[in-house]
Amino acid sequence: MEQMGIKKTMCLSDGREVVYRTSFKENRPPRETPLIVLNNGLVCGNAWWYYTIKLFDSIGVPYLLHEYRGHFDGNYVADKQKVNLQQFSQDLEEILDGIDADKVVMVGHSMGVNVTLHYLFARPERVLAMALISGTPIAPGDYLFNFKYAKHLLPLLFIDNPIKDSICNKLWQTSRYNPLAVKLVHILGTDPERVPAKIIKWYMRDLASIDFRVFVQLVREMENFNVIQELQTVKIPSLVIGGTKDPLCPLPLQKMLHENLKGSEFLVIPGSRHVPQIDNPELVNGRILSLMKRVS
Repeated sequence: MEQMGIKKTMCLSDGREVVYRTSFKENRPPRETPLIVLNNGLVCGNAWWYYTIKLFDSIGVPYLLHEYRGHFDGNYVADKQKVNLQQFSQDLEEILDGIDADKVVMVGHSMGVNVTLHYLFARPERVLAMALISGTPIAPGDYLFNFKYAKHLLPLLFIDNPIKDSICNKLWQTSRYNPLAVKLVHILGTDPERVPAKIIKWYMRDLASIDFRVFVQLVREMENFNVIQELQTVKIPSLVIGGTKDPLCPLPLQKMLHENLKGSEFLVIPGSRHVPQIDNPELVNGRILSLMKRVS
């Protein structure tokens, strides 16, 4: 499948070059409508935004898609100390400053919700509104797969052992060729009756290009995440979206976001799994556009 958006690079203050994609060729976004910032989930590429970006391109909505450092560039070892939520937020801040983006609407999916919230708390005056898809305000381990013992299994993932890491990395990088792995992603991540296999293959291709240790490091960080108190201070229009069949960030986590974000809207999508914007693109993208129009 085609790469989406116009690929651009920027050298940040620490000398690191990062990649981002936009809908506009110019160095700065148009001013007629707010810039929509799309924040990826954990070890996710562009595939989950396919229908969103296709729609935005067709109707001229300006967007920016930030590719996190340490992900698709093979620089995990050099970037190890900076592969974290706070750094992703800081990188995004430099990108938005660099393109002279004034006001933005943030849209985060999965871990992108964590990045969105990190950014909001650091730079609240820039964010006009936000949409939080399949995310969590707390450590997700207690809710993972709706299995109460899941959190107790996570320490196995965090064992620091070079042999384990090497084996896991090899399995990770060849998973795109494993029919069982591809099928599991199709079933757990999306509604297989609505999402074509080509999108799953695209996602798996991107996944295989990421070092397995990136996944481990970010899961470990997310298990220390808790912003319940900070959510009480949020005053911007907010939309929380969740699917009733999401096994990775089950619906109670989105309900928790909604209940702690005063005045937020809550869109529950029956039958949708972890990627509602792929399962039900017309509904999800329509609500994102409605949110943008509220603050335009």
